[in-house]
Amino acid sequence: MARVVKGRMIPVKNTARMFGSADSYIAIQVEDENGRNEQCLLFTESEIKHAGERAAKNPEDLTRKGFITDLLD
Repeated sequence: MARVVKGRMIPVKNTARMFGSADSYIAIQVEDENGRNEQCLLFTESEIKHAGERAAKNPEDLTRKGFITDLLD
């Protein structure tokens, strides 16, 4: 199994696949702004692609990591 790291995209197989559902997902471990409520979210490839396109169209809304955060990450 892949090492889980917050914010890292990890491909996972859909182990209990139902008809019409995706063969695999992209799992991303996240937490809220207070560092609480950690959870795993599942996205399809197309959802990740759509989110990337949205980010490219709205660069003014993107967050930036500070120097210290980047060092600790």
